Amino acid sequence: MPLLMATVTDLQSHVTALHSIYLNGSIAYRQATSGISDLNLTVVLTAPLTMEEQHRIASVSQTLRRDYPVISTIDITWVLLDEVLSITAIFKWGFWLKHCSVCLYGTNLSEQFGDFEPCWEIAKAFNHDIAAALVTIEQQIRRTKSISEYQYYCRCAGKKMLRSCFMLVAIYVDDWAYTDQQCANFFLTRYPDKATEIERLFVLINGPQVPKKASLFMLSQFGSWIVNEFNNIERKIG
Repeated sequence: MPLLMATVTDLQSHVTALHSIYLNGSIAYRQATSGISDLNLTVVLTAPLTMEEQHRIASVSQTLRRDYPVISTIDITWVLLDEVLSITAIFKWGFWLKHCSVCLYGTNLSEQFGDFEPCWEIAKAFNHDIAAALVTIEQQIRRTKSISEYQYYCRCAGKKMLRSCFMLVAIYVDDWAYTDQQCANFFLTRYPDKATEIERLFVLINGPQVPKKASLFMLSQFGSWIVNEFNNIERKIG
């Protein structure tokens, strides 16, 4: 709570067009691990950040990470109010704010949406970028020489693939997955032959550290399988 209060106060002080702040991820779901989990936030703005504000936020983030070692990093998603309220983005931002977010500050936009049922539209909204995301993470892993950066990229890769695995089966279940384990459980009920791959994803997320060759292999092999399976379902469902 001290971290969250400090973060909200700092954002209020440094962002002029601030509309609302939402907490996401493991901290929101009360599943965080001290010193390992990230602080994930969605910040809604009424106007884009200025360059000066971007520099201030970068400095504030560094200070918060230093003062609150209970988190490993701060990940902020910035989005404009008009985009959140656009009817074309309802399956992304409507679902995200209603089911995956806790409002910390401002007008709670989740109250403007009803509950969402699992559907392919939501799966596409959150899974359409999987191929490009995995390519980006692969490049980051290949380039980095920092152990801490490498571990962070591995966690990102593992979590991205695990969330995408759940989205592959979301249309067949009657509930939402909020934790890594829930994503794995739902996925394995339909793809039990992928148990080994899921175990390896948890290693990427939680450790122990694996050689780059192993993480790149997972991105290439299992990542490609996820992308192909997503495309197969898309061709069937549309």
